[in-house]
Amino acid sequence: MADETTNPETPVTTQKREGQPFEIPVLPLQNTTLFPDTMVPLAVGRPASIAAVEAALASEEKLIGCISVRPEKTADEDTKPADLFEVGTLVMIKRMERVEDTLHLIVQGTDRIRVQQWVQEEPFMRARVQIPPELEVGNKEEVEATKRNVQSLIQQALAYLPQVPPEVRLIVLGADDPARLAYFLGSILSLGVEKEQQMLEANTVDELMHLAHEFLAREVEIIRLRSKIATEAQTEMDKAQREYVLRQQMKAIQKELGEGEGGEAAEAEQLRERLAKADLPDEVRWGAWKSCRRWRPIITSFAPIWISYSNCPGVSLPRTVWI
Repeated sequence: MADETTNPETPVTTQKREGQPFEIPVLPLQNTTLFPDTMVPLAVGRPASIAAVEAALASEEKLIGCISVRPEKTADEDTKPADLFEVGTLVMIKRMERVEDTLHLIVQGTDRIRVQQWVQEEPFMRARVQIPPELEVGNKEEVEATKRNVQSLIQQALAYLPQVPPEVRLIVLGADDPARLAYFLGSILSLGVEKEQQMLEANTVDELMHLAHEFLAREVEIIRLRSKIATEAQTEMDKAQREYVLRQQMKAIQKELGEGEGGEAAEAEQLRERLAKADLPDEVRWGAWKSCRRWRPIITSFAPIWISYSNCPGVSLPRTVWI
């Protein structure tokens, strides 16, 4: 351990970053994963995390390891090395701003790192890490085909998301490097820590692109369904609003004509006109005529209406008539 251990005050050198294990402060990430070749903002507020950032800023290269916390870990408990994944991302702190008790950072991912050994837990976590070999391409043609399919899926997703900034569209559609494209997608899609970690731990470009295509296809289908549901809900809302306006207008007209708020006079008059046209016996017509204000039939053109005459004088049997 003595030969490979670096002094806490010794900056991480380029030589060590090329394959030799080196020690580095570690910043645990809650509910997110940071990928290489991406730039993201971070807010740091826990005392141990602030101490890790300050230790990184004291070094020449301002490097820190960002490793995600396992999903089963509760946020209320103090994070321990066992709560973290083994693979994370080496990042460079590009900008830091202190606002009260919180550090606001802009960081850029540079390389994947794998934890070899935890060497410190207090006052902040520190680990000996190693940068794995670069991702290799197994089947070049298959990777290129998967990349084009991914870009096609991206175009489908962007069709449902007009609010996406133009610069983001240019990045995702113009990316030539498959791994960089996959990492960028992993950083902007809400996949969850477990799926994001699968992408980060992929050992080949083939595996990484397969995961990116699988996860993106699912997200596109979810976006499509959400758009469909929103459109249908808006259509139903517009229909309900139109019907409400028409009802309010009808009530206003009926009120002006002195027919009451409920429109009962108009309904009764309409029923009288239909009864007058129906071929009914006199006794039935008379009973129905007297009781028409108490009816609540559903009247449609050329529809059979069942009229109960139980309350009509002199009529004891029901009868079905066409109105």
